[in-house]
Amino acid sequence: LVRAASLADPAPWRAADLVLVPSTFLAEAAVAFGIEHARVRIIPSGVDLARIPFAVREPDADGTVTVVFVGRFVPKKGAVDAARALAVVGRDRPFLRALFVGYGEQAADVADALAPLLDRATVVDGTAPGAVAAALSRGHLLISPSRTAIDGDAETLSVVNLEAQAAGLPVVTTRHGGIPDSVTEDSAVLVGEGDHDGLVDAVAALIDEPARWPAMGMAGRRHVSLNFELSARTAEVEANYTALVNGTPGPPPRELRTEWPTVSVVVPTYNRRDLVGQTIGALVAQTYPADRVEVAVVDDASTDDTVEALTARGASTPWPLRVLRHDENRSAADARNTGLAATSGEVVAFTDSDCRPDPTWLEALVAGLGSGVDIVQGRTTPDPTQPLEPLSRSQWVPAEYGLYETCNLAYRREVLDGLAEGPFGSDLARDVLAVVGDRLGGLGFGEDTELAWRAKRTGAVSRFAAGAIVRHEVFAPDPTYLMRRAMLAACFPLLVRRVPELRDAFLWRHWFVGRRRLVVLSAIAGALLTPLDRRAAALVVPWIVTNARPTRRGWRGRLRALPVLAGRDLVETGALVVGSVKARQVVL
Repeated sequence: LVRAASLADPAPWRAADLVLVPSTFLAEAAVAFGIEHARVRIIPSGVDLARIPFAVREPDADGTVTVVFVGRFVPKKGAVDAARALAVVGRDRPFLRALFVGYGEQAADVADALAPLLDRATVVDGTAPGAVAAALSRGHLLISPSRTAIDGDAETLSVVNLEAQAAGLPVVTTRHGGIPDSVTEDSAVLVGEGDHDGLVDAVAALIDEPARWPAMGMAGRRHVSLNFELSARTAEVEANYTALVNGTPGPPPRELRTEWPTVSVVVPTYNRRDLVGQTIGALVAQTYPADRVEVAVVDDASTDDTVEALTARGASTPWPLRVLRHDENRSAADARNTGLAATSGEVVAFTDSDCRPDPTWLEALVAGLGSGVDIVQGRTTPDPTQPLEPLSRSQWVPAEYGLYETCNLAYRREVLDGLAEGPFGSDLARDVLAVVGDRLGGLGFGEDTELAWRAKRTGAVSRFAAGAIVRHEVFAPDPTYLMRRAMLAACFPLLVRRVPELRDAFLWRHWFVGRRRLVVLSAIAGALLTPLDRRAAALVVPWIVTNARPTRRGWRGRLRALPVLAGRDLVETGALVVGSVKARQVVL
């Protein structure tokens, strides 16, 4: 790190191995400063699309048009320039409203410049919580006429332009600094720095042609979602730092993306009529453009009326809904293969029929598929609206840790097409049956993880998208099912044999399925040794403390669950031992 005060001395900067900047403007400035071009990487600021709802803009029912300014009231932000321009535009447009959100040394000058608009101008304290979001929600257009300050300071990118475009507002801004990187010609009108007349004409023309707003708003949302999504940009920074620390080549430079790729969403289901209906509802609410999406739901020979319900629902979805059915129950992996074969999107996104993706799920997944990235895994959490009991079953995927669950995963189709054995096409399912038999093998195990690692061995690059969120159903406590899942642990050694990379990527200390395994093994040892030496009972204490920890619903429920949890851990440990023997691969 180099302190800003050392700008007078370029030597430390020139010696830096990596310099990250948010725009082409700063990249050129860095090179002019003497930093080698190859060491400069443009990674722009990101915005959290989940916090910025998109809306197509049109004048209010009474014809009102609200033009918004957001920023500090200082010369660099052009607050006074914006106020003066709107005062002129509003002379013969009584339907114009000006909404200024900000604070700063020019507050009085802004108020004076807006005075001709009388009660049609509103100034809001920009430090008030939610003020910016409220303004972008109310507004129809954004005006941001930034200019270079007297001391030479210029906009490095303009985050407010990004936020406004994400919300669907057309933008009138200035061609200077890093601003051109933040907008596109389809989403914004750029005028010369300090060009008062040009600013007036641009705002007036845009106000008078509201038919242009929807296309500009959609172009702005596309530009931001593909190039400025927060989790994708964060992951890009992390990838560069990781490469620098490891002394490996960094990811390829970011390329500007201009078109949303087509996406096929594949959902397998079996006897989940109501749950899969909720999944479809969550997909209908996606902010990704509907004309770029198709959804395939594959029914694996359900015995309820899942197919009929889905077929009826398909008539009202904004994208094509393909409802496919197996004549006999096979597996979720086979259902995904069927869905893949029936679709054609450039990106294939997987989720399950007990999952409800957040509205910006597809946007965040696709944003994660940036330059050189082929696989994106999203974040999965239990549905926060449902009670989570001590024995409840749900799904957590907080980070990329080696297991690639298809509840929240996306691939470039070309990667799947290039696999020699085909998607979900290996003989892992056969080996699982050999370990646990038909009764448990039908639950499926590890085919999604093995598929991802097969792709990665061909050179596919993966990334985690924290903003691509799926809410997983929280199933009521079912001790019997819990024990069945515990018995499936016998397949972990088999999976590690087939995917040896998991020893480094997933297993703790290369041998253990998580740190808690030591606590479990210690408790088992304590229970076995206590009859010989009472002091060995102390080895059980960590397990009790870990599992008796109070939850939101109190500690009594957790204590009542202890016998079942103890049984689960015993079954799981025994299954791992048996599986290790059968797979000739020790995993504990």
